[in-house]
Amino acid sequence: MSKILIITNIPSPYRVDFFYYMQTHITEHEFHVLYCARNESNRCWNTTEKKLLNSHFINSKVITIKKKYDTRFIYIPKDILKQISKINPDIVIGWEYSPTIILALIWCKLNKKKFIHLTDGTIYSERNIGKAQKLSRKIIIQNCDAAIASSTKAKEKLLSWGMSPEKIFVSLLTVNIDNFSDIQRMPEKGRILYVGSMIERKGLDLLISALKYVKNDFCLHIVGNGTDEEINNIKNLAQESNVLDSIEICGFKQGRDLIEEYQKAQIFVLPTREDCFGLVLLEALCTGVPIISSKYADGAYDIVSERQNGVLVDPFDRVMFGREIDNVFNGVYKLKKANASTLRKFSFSAVSNGYIKAIAYAMKDNER
Repeated sequence: MSKILIITNIPSPYRVDFFYYMQTHITEHEFHVLYCARNESNRCWNTTEKKLLNSHFINSKVITIKKKYDTRFIYIPKDILKQISKINPDIVIGWEYSPTIILALIWCKLNKKKFIHLTDGTIYSERNIGKAQKLSRKIIIQNCDAAIASSTKAKEKLLSWGMSPEKIFVSLLTVNIDNFSDIQRMPEKGRILYVGSMIERKGLDLLISALKYVKNDFCLHIVGNGTDEEINNIKNLAQESNVLDSIEICGFKQGRDLIEEYQKAQIFVLPTREDCFGLVLLEALCTGVPIISSKYADGAYDIVSERQNGVLVDPFDRVMFGREIDNVFNGVYKLKKANASTLRKFSFSAVSNGYIKAIAYAMKDNER
């Protein structure tokens, strides 16, 4: 049995559920997970402790960087090499390109162990990275033994950096779709659902601005966390757009409370300026809610079948955005619930195949 160490940032519920599945269902490998922190200040996630099997936490210094549209966290590990040596894995799977992952790659090289690169990043999401970020990507991409891409767009990014296609394995980012099985839809006429934080990158302001062009009666339910300033900004914009009375701010929800929001929605909208994936799209897909997604959500290209289960829009074109909301309300596209085969590719069983294949490839003798 080989020992696999996955290194990532925080125990986000969707990753914890997936790692727990691999730990309890894939018997040929022993999976360990090393997290850089317990949580991040802009997250409200609650994680089930019993699912944190073989989980370890690094003592890290956190550097907070305010970006144009949101906040990024960089972890400077204090004992990463000691932690990895204590676990002594046969293969390390490192998420993205942080200093933690660079050190993990160095450990693998010094100890003649295999290193697999794991990435969510896309060409669009990384279009404005600086020289240091480009250097870290070059180092990791050129020295990894295999790579796992969390979307088709993430694979395209790796190919653009010159990685050989045979080294890249797709493992779609996912949620536990079993949580959404046998959900009975109870859509309320005119109910629009937005799920996500209120940071500028998520584009909630773009949706609010587009609503003044919607002719149908509607009520927008905003489910997610926001600072007092962010909430006030949304309310002020809604007031300026004359839609304040048609908006309900519901706060953060998860579990059964969140599923009920999807059950009652007539339309789900993700208006993001930029997203590597957009897992809320998958939640909407699983519950059968018609989707209107920004074309800047890169995961949409794996989830949305254009004018079949959803519609892609440019959220910066407010008039067209509002018109497409009306089109979906009015049944112009006759959108249908995704079939079983579409949902199956997001099952833990299917998604874990990307990891299994990448591990098998990396463990081969270097005769390729």
